[in-house]
Amino acid sequence: MRGRRPGDRGVTLVELMITMVIAGLVASSTFMFFAGQKQVYETQTKLLNVQQNLWAAMETVTRNLRGAGTGMVGCVRPDPDGAGVDNGDPPPVTGPGNTPPATGLRAFLTNTLTAANTLYGAGAARIAPLWIQNGANGAPDAIVVAYGVGTSGNFTDARLGATIPVGSPTTPVQTAPGLTSVFRPNEFIVLIDNTAIPASGNFDRGCTLLQIEAINAATNLLDTDGTASSWNPSTNVAPLVPFAYDAANSGIRNFGQLNWVRFSIDTTGPQPVLQMTRLDTNLGPQVLAEGIEDLQVAYACDLMGAGGPGSAADGVLSEGPSAADEWVFNVAGDVPPVTGCNRPQALRVTLIARSDAEDQTMREHFLAGTNRKPAVEDGVAGPPDLFRHRTISTTVYPRN
Repeated sequence: MRGRRPGDRGVTLVELMITMVIAGLVASSTFMFFAGQKQVYETQTKLLNVQQNLWAAMETVTRNLRGAGTGMVGCVRPDPDGAGVDNGDPPPVTGPGNTPPATGLRAFLTNTLTAANTLYGAGAARIAPLWIQNGANGAPDAIVVAYGVGTSGNFTDARLGATIPVGSPTTPVQTAPGLTSVFRPNEFIVLIDNTAIPASGNFDRGCTLLQIEAINAATNLLDTDGTASSWNPSTNVAPLVPFAYDAANSGIRNFGQLNWVRFSIDTTGPQPVLQMTRLDTNLGPQVLAEGIEDLQVAYACDLMGAGGPGSAADGVLSEGPSAADEWVFNVAGDVPPVTGCNRPQALRVTLIARSDAEDQTMREHFLAGTNRKPAVEDGVAGPPDLFRHRTISTTVYPRN
């Protein structure tokens, strides 16, 4: 074979240029691939943070909602006369004058409970198992939940040993002989009429909440004189005892510890947050989850059948969405039923979260007006923005 001349050896300029072009294409493709993967990773990381906030927040909210009303059996007054003029206790929504529903426990609120005083005032108050504060014109809702932790689960745990006169919550609370052992200092008790037809005449059982300051087993006394607990008035506050708790017809319930919380959205900071406020303390709101921009709550009772209003209840919670279905606050303009639904059978909670920073890849959707906080239940959609939004919804069936 003839050897190559020196001028024929090596790589030609054309071959070199082709190699460089191919190498450039490979490098460019590799860069574009990894740049795309980086963008996908960053987007997924943002969404993961949003989803984690949603999951954690929803778990806390629903856990409290499931416990709503624990220890309050008999404290929500039913409709005593059917189609008559008395509708029983009101529904679990804001009443006239932005007032809480007048149902549940009767409690004394000292003026040091700042958050509770803002909502309820000081002095005698009613603590409902559930209070849905529906946001005006589609604004975020808030929800207040109350229940006992460590309550016995009994209707009464001891018979009352001496009558407590009407309007006299400072009267010493005595148990029947030998029954103080079922109670503990610093726990709460509920005074309740336990007869088939309560002394009130309208099925109001009283449900006065007091805190045990000390126990004297020798005299069967549960000390609630107000010297060691701000939950007990030191002077008589008449609304706390609406009728006499007769020793023959009334009992004492071990309520355990009161858990009284409010969930709401705060939009005053750089980013919206879901906050939880303990109304049973003088502490301020605590941030539960960041990036939560909306809370919407709807509730339902089985009040009619498939035939619509007027038909018999059928065990199914009909969904419209319309103002005529069995869900309340699931459409704009919904009005709570006056009677028949003061203890909801179901609560649907929806949380909407957004990314903690704007995403410029959403600009096209922003300019088109298609990227915004979605409208759920009777809430309204937000203005176009560059945030990524995620929604979680769950239905809770209260146990009490």
